Amino acid sequence: MCDSSGAYSNRRQFLQQLALSGALLGTWKMADASNFLLSRSKERPIVVCLDPGHGGHDPGAVGSRGTREKDVVLDVGLTLAQRLRETPGIQVVMTRHTDQYIPLLSRMHLGSQHRADLFVSIHADAFPDPDVRGSTVWALSNKGASNAAARWLAKTQNAADPLLRKLPAGSPNPMLNEVLINMTQTAAMNAAAAAADVMIRGLVGVEGLHNAAVQHANFVVLRAPDVPSMLVETAFISNLREEQRLRDPEFRQTLARSMHDAIVAHFVKAPPTDSRWSSANHILGHHETLSEVARRYGLSVEALRLANNLPHGEEPAGTHLRVPIMGA
Repeated sequence: MCDSSGAYSNRRQFLQQLALSGALLGTWKMADASNFLLSRSKERPIVVCLDPGHGGHDPGAVGSRGTREKDVVLDVGLTLAQRLRETPGIQVVMTRHTDQYIPLLSRMHLGSQHRADLFVSIHADAFPDPDVRGSTVWALSNKGASNAAARWLAKTQNAADPLLRKLPAGSPNPMLNEVLINMTQTAAMNAAAAAADVMIRGLVGVEGLHNAAVQHANFVVLRAPDVPSMLVETAFISNLREEQRLRDPEFRQTLARSMHDAIVAHFVKAPPTDSRWSSANHILGHHETLSEVARRYGLSVEALRLANNLPHGEEPAGTHLRVPIMGA
């Protein structure tokens, strides 16, 4: 049930373990728990929610040449969405796919409504110092895991979430839903930190990093208690050189490809247990290249490297590789 770090690999494992715990079985029959787990065993696609920042009346940051953040991040988002849709077993939800403004809370809620396995908000940074450059990846800080967001989930999601819906009305334990929400939130934040770390490593070869470690802040769009969420600042639009690169369609394609590789690598490392994806161990054979292995399992060499923390270059025969089994 736990991965090598001792943490649950995803929030649904966490909920399933709670469903089988004595605390829950005190108010929920064993048969109900069994039926719940059986209902969750049906394979489903991995759901990724993409959030191109700003839009409509909100241009976001504007570069010295008039480049608007809302335009470049939408283009990156649409390209990334297309790549993800072409990956077997992944379903994409977008907060916006045109030049429209979506309120921050609505963006956050959309990820929860679709029970996303990962929420990725896409931005282009700005700073008063025009020499500052590089990519940054953000996850929610502990202080940002607000009680207001948890209360919203308790109020709006009980009827939609299969686990909470199974709980009997008038439960003798009024703290049970709050415990479920807190446990889910902890699992989601742990998963977000792991995914953000892979994203950082994926972006390092594209634009360099402004921060080499995942940063944490209280962004509204990251506050969903039940969805692993990250915010990617792709580059500094306030830096003249980076603004020029963001104006280049080929560079935006490269950004989308690198983000796609990182997202795929994250799910190779930690596929949701009730999804169409699983992972397997592949032992690199004599005269077998990483390119051949990647092609065999339907991913890029870079995604294979990210999933296995490999440096550039070929690996020796006998190397154990984590590879995906993708559902159609």
